[in-house]
Amino acid sequence: GAWTKFGTGELDPDFGRGEFARTTIEGIQDNWPLGVGYGNFENAYKVYERQEMIFQWFVNHAHNDFLEIIFEGGIIAALLLAAYGVLLYSSFWKHRHDALRRMALLSITFLLIHSLVDYPLRTMSLALSFALLNAIIFHAGTFARSARAGPAMEVDVGGDRFLVPIEGGTR
Repeated sequence: GAWTKFGTGELDPDFGRGEFARTTIEGIQDNWPLGVGYGNFENAYKVYERQEMIFQWFVNHAHNDFLEIIFEGGIIAALLLAAYGVLLYSSFWKHRHDALRRMALLSITFLLIHSLVDYPLRTMSLALSFALLNAIIFHAGTFARSARAGPAMEVDVGGDRFLVPIEGGTR
């Protein structure tokens, strides 16, 4: 990306993410029932691109994951995104006092905000982090430790004393 800034000279000031979004929204309006098909963004975007915005480099993503998903998947994709948002926050709300879930929701929120201006979830490390964070949010159980006291044995390790649970009361 930086190299293109040095090599292009002067670009139209309107060229960039705003222009990508406007063009993608135009495509969404024409294809809202079913979209253009997943994986077809590059080719379908060219149909809506204004002639004065065509340069040596071409647009291969909308730089907005939500718009790109809706452009490719239509109204069904938009409904699925909305359903995910509702499920995410309702699942979190049920366990809102769990610190791990609060951290996971905050991290997911940052990734989703980043997705408004780029496509971070196409990076494997961020996609895997996103999946793990969703697993934490949607985990049915609790992450809180049980306060149940059972049989335990005190163990001395390097001068520190630890209470170690034992099974069935045997040593």
